[in-house]
Amino acid sequence: MVKTSTYKFLKQALFVSILGVFMHSCSLLKIETAQEPLSRQELNIRLLTQSLVHEATNRVEFAADSIILTTTSTDLQKHAYRWKIETLNTFKNTAFQSSPKLSLMDTWTYMLQVRNFMETPEAQDYFGTYTTYVLQVSQDNVEDIERKASQFFKPEIFQKHKEFALQYAEEHPLSAQNLKHNSVRSDYVAFLKVPDSLAFSTVGSLSEVMSNFSDKLSYSTDAAGKQFKWNTELLMKEKGFDSVQIKEVMSTIEMKVDRLSDIAENTPDKLNDALKSFSNDMRFLFFQLNKEIAFVSERMALERQAIDTIIRRERIALDNIILRERQAVADEAGQISVRIVDEAMIHVKDLTGTILLYVVLLFTVLLFLPFALGYFAGKIHQKNKHHKNKE
Repeated sequence: MVKTSTYKFLKQALFVSILGVFMHSCSLLKIETAQEPLSRQELNIRLLTQSLVHEATNRVEFAADSIILTTTSTDLQKHAYRWKIETLNTFKNTAFQSSPKLSLMDTWTYMLQVRNFMETPEAQDYFGTYTTYVLQVSQDNVEDIERKASQFFKPEIFQKHKEFALQYAEEHPLSAQNLKHNSVRSDYVAFLKVPDSLAFSTVGSLSEVMSNFSDKLSYSTDAAGKQFKWNTELLMKEKGFDSVQIKEVMSTIEMKVDRLSDIAENTPDKLNDALKSFSNDMRFLFFQLNKEIAFVSERMALERQAIDTIIRRERIALDNIILRERQAVADEAGQISVRIVDEAMIHVKDLTGTILLYVVLLFTVLLFLPFALGYFAGKIHQKNKHHKNKE
């Protein structure tokens, strides 16, 4: 069947694309065969985090689908779509990192950020009457990860990690305009009070790394299909389609695919006409998708330019700091050298004066000592001679 072949082709193309992205960017592939295996605690933390992510994803997906099906508000439906899409994206990035503890802390802090956002007045405008329901789902995720994380740390260590997660979530809140989570790596390394190079000593053995990579690939492959479907439905929502119309469009697409399959099997000569008809029917949808992709690409280009500008500005500032410090060091070295020379000349002057004094005294002694000895010797001789004449 052409329909089945088309689905298989799309699935294979999606799998190859995801694998290519992972091969290009995933740091897990940069491993050495002599890596030290993970400890039992770290391995259990990795399995726990990934299991929690699957459970939390199901909770969020079920809650978001319930909102979409029960509300008639287009805005609430779009917010529900964005919530589960962003949750899926974030969990894919946080839960499958090379360091199990970093995966746990990233996932933990994100769940706290979402829970904290759901408690704000802004969330009331975002989810309306469903805010309490969404807050309960977020609170369930937080309680689940805290309850299971407490099993792997001693009570005092768990309490410190919990305080770190709470503090990070408070200092980096989410908003309706920005539901994205930033990695806690830098803050967590500072929390551990160890150098960055020693904070995460191993990514595990080869089998552990490949197992983690396989789990991430499986999760990402499943997530990619859901995200494509959800993004398509969200796009149609933003273009004014309601739930009934979306179902009708999807049914029309399926009907067109079935019709195309029948024509391909029964009347191959009419296949070109059917393809043209199918292409016209799909043109509107893919035109809108292309516009969205172009918009996202343009935004990414602008963000990249902004990042380049920031890096360039930081580099200039760093160069100025280095030049200023170098000039300060040179000036200080010059002052020190002048002071050393001045002090040395003072000591040389004092030493020279002392030497001259001793030289003068020496010459004085050498010049006047013979005269003094001769004078006293003559005087003694005269005195002795005078005594002899009296006798």
